[in-house]
Amino acid sequence: MWTRVSSGALVMGISLLGPALGTSEANHGHGTQPDAVLYELTEHAVLDAQQRRATASLEGSARRGSPLCPEGLQAYAKAAFATFGIRVKVDPRCALVAVGTSEISLKDFDGTIGGKFWVVVNSDATNLTDAQELVIMSGSFAGKVQVINPPDGHTIEILPESTFTSEWVVDGFPLSLPATFSFSGTFRLPLTVHHIAVYETDGGRLVPVLPNERALGKPNVRLEVDFE
Repeated sequence: MWTRVSSGALVMGISLLGPALGTSEANHGHGTQPDAVLYELTEHAVLDAQQRRATASLEGSARRGSPLCPEGLQAYAKAAFATFGIRVKVDPRCALVAVGTSEISLKDFDGTIGGKFWVVVNSDATNLTDAQELVIMSGSFAGKVQVINPPDGHTIEILPESTFTSEWVVDGFPLSLPATFSFSGTFRLPLTVHHIAVYETDGGRLVPVLPNERALGKPNVRLEVDFE
């Protein structure tokens, strides 16, 4: 989402750390895992003198039991679609896809995000080999963001009290709709240090971008979501 992200301090840091670089997940730096992690697969952005406007597609997963992966949702969908002769695969986490927009001021580097999300599963009616496609829950999200250490910041914070709203779920699943949940989060932009693509954690550690954090070989922006 931002492009000018190198810094002398980070170059020095990676020089000192060398092989002691941590491994992703690039989380809060103290061992806890986000409730959901998504990666920006595509983006197109337009700049003018005042603002950066962009649209992105994302894919990732959510922890089972979180608002984006209600307990029992996948199992219920498996049983519901079986009545139509459709086989659904249940995974340890819920797969997510999303399309979002962002508007960030080039003056004070704050802005907004918003868009749609879908919880999806694999099925033999779509394709059991490629990525999940069959929708079992959907909704919208909205929030405010702030670039950290602008203009070259490589971390964008999603401010508390941003919201996900579940607006549809597979018929018969016991979830009152619409259901709105507050969250905060972090966009971590990859940066190159000594020819290595890395993220920086909240604690300042540099962690390499892993093979599964790339699309068509290119490092992805990583979005971490924590529900409040």
